[in-house]
Amino acid sequence: MDNLRECTIKEIVRQYPETLEVFINNGFAIFAEENALNELGSILTLKSALRTKKIGIEAFVQLIKDKIEDTAYYNSLFSLMGGNKPGGFNIHIPCGLKGPFERKLQTLLQAIQKNDDNPHHQDIDGIPDLAITKSYHFFNENFINKFVSKGLYTAIPRKVVNKQLADLEIVDQKWPFNVICLGISVIVVDRKRLGDLPMPKTWGDLLKPEYERKVMINSRGDSFSDAVLLNIYKEYGEEGIALLGRAIHSGAHSAQMIKGLASSNPDLPPIYIMPDFFAHTISSTTTIEIVWPEDGALVTPFFFMVKANKVEKFKDLVDFLTGPQVGQICANAYFPSVHPDVSNRVPIDAKFKWLGWDYIKEHDIEALVKKLNNLFLVSYRGDELHNEPSSRERGNLAMGKA
Repeated sequence: MDNLRECTIKEIVRQYPETLEVFINNGFAIFAEENALNELGSILTLKSALRTKKIGIEAFVQLIKDKIEDTAYYNSLFSLMGGNKPGGFNIHIPCGLKGPFERKLQTLLQAIQKNDDNPHHQDIDGIPDLAITKSYHFFNENFINKFVSKGLYTAIPRKVVNKQLADLEIVDQKWPFNVICLGISVIVVDRKRLGDLPMPKTWGDLLKPEYERKVMINSRGDSFSDAVLLNIYKEYGEEGIALLGRAIHSGAHSAQMIKGLASSNPDLPPIYIMPDFFAHTISSTTTIEIVWPEDGALVTPFFFMVKANKVEKFKDLVDFLTGPQVGQICANAYFPSVHPDVSNRVPIDAKFKWLGWDYIKEHDIEALVKKLNNLFLVSYRGDELHNEPSSRERGNLAMGKA
């Protein structure tokens, strides 16, 4: 479809089913109903639909195109790896690393199968032989007790860790979550929109009353950033989650945030929490400042797991994932690498804030994320009870002129 804006909603969703998620997450939940999609969706063009919601056409079209491209990318890997069969591979690569990883992995994946991105398996043969992911879904109690604790997966020995990350204790020599690099979240501030408010310097600052509805955060539908929720909860408890809910203006993908920061939309908030990779894609401007918090940038480990009885079979791939080439790919994209020979692009004496393996071992992280997200939503949606703009409306309004 060369001209998406002139197509009907139904035409777009039928040709690209993956785009339904984009519509649902951005104010068009009605089209989740098949009848609405067939009736209203068959006569309503994308351009008309966006005008009725006062949503920016260019920004929304880009969201659709990004979703189509992402799906095509994963489909190409799926085909390359032999289809959806038990065992095999489970791959979830974060934005910023997809392109370079895809190019380097292709020659290593000819005989490898892709499994679904779901570690809730009940039998040994059904779980992946090797997983590459940054997903907290792998830190669920059932998966760890049934497979990890019994030694099905193995830790790859790492004698030396990058000196910039040595104090973080991100590499556990006994646990089989083999860290490749770190996903880093920082604070981005538009000083012009910030006005007379003080510049936030720590994560705790964002919980102060003066920043109420001043912060945008990564989200996917009604799910908000795991790293932010978990770290705020660890340090500030449920009260911190409630305060965070009050601070958040709306949620969006980082790509949407970047587009908004480049706009003159007065309805956008001044503060954004986003991956360091995206923060460094912002066009140079005198009003935008990347804040590396004094108490540390938030860390999400990007890791791989390999079955103990498959290490030799996947030796070339394991060597690749633990080698300097991948380490440099990560570092170049602002994902600090644990490889000792790589120079990471982080501030001198940079601090990091991460849960720690002990905390992860002591909690069912997946269950905790669900609990915290629900607690967050109660506070985040509080204004809806007082006839103020709802959380979804705030997001749509922010996107409207971006």
